[in-house]
Amino acid sequence: MNARTITIGECSKVLPGFSAKGAIIDELDGTVQVVMAQHLTKGEQYHYRPEHRLKITPPRNGEKYLIKPGDILFMSRGVNNYAVLIEDIPQPAIAPLTFYILRPRGEVIPAYLAWCLNQEPAREQISSIRTGAGTPMVPRNGLAEITIPLPPLDVQQQLATFADLQAREAKLLRELVDETERMRRLAGQRLLTKLIGAIGQ
Repeated sequence: MNARTITIGECSKVLPGFSAKGAIIDELDGTVQVVMAQHLTKGEQYHYRPEHRLKITPPRNGEKYLIKPGDILFMSRGVNNYAVLIEDIPQPAIAPLTFYILRPRGEVIPAYLAWCLNQEPAREQISSIRTGAGTPMVPRNGLAEITIPLPPLDVQQQLATFADLQAREAKLLRELVDETERMRRLAGQRLLTKLIGAIGQ
């Protein structure tokens, strides 16, 4: 497999999120959708759902924080740093300061870049540049210097497809566990109801 080494900064813009002065609260007349960490699932592409509505009045100079499908949000705060590809989101939309906005360019497929950032070789590099004791963060300039392998486009697409299938499998397994737990609770409730009914007779 032919591949060359490239930095994140060479294949993607690394942009900051916006800084909110206080808590981000949904505004009835808000015009810009905000994507928050609770909307995202690590390892899965992001698809907007109506319950994710969180609209605000755009901050000053808000244009530079706008995100669109094909962008990648990278969690820059804390020790659980991960990348999520934006697949579907209402426009306009922005991301807060907890994220860096990666805008892939050149010969990199966005889904491949997001997958690559979540793999152990990149995670080890990210851990080595993380700073701060209270709330650690990944410096933006440092993230831009992280290196990844860049194979041909067809190989990138194969790996992106593989990552998507893995994510779908993980989602189905979580749903199966949740449904199994729901059925166990329901069965327990029915059994207890019958026992209580028998005692009362």
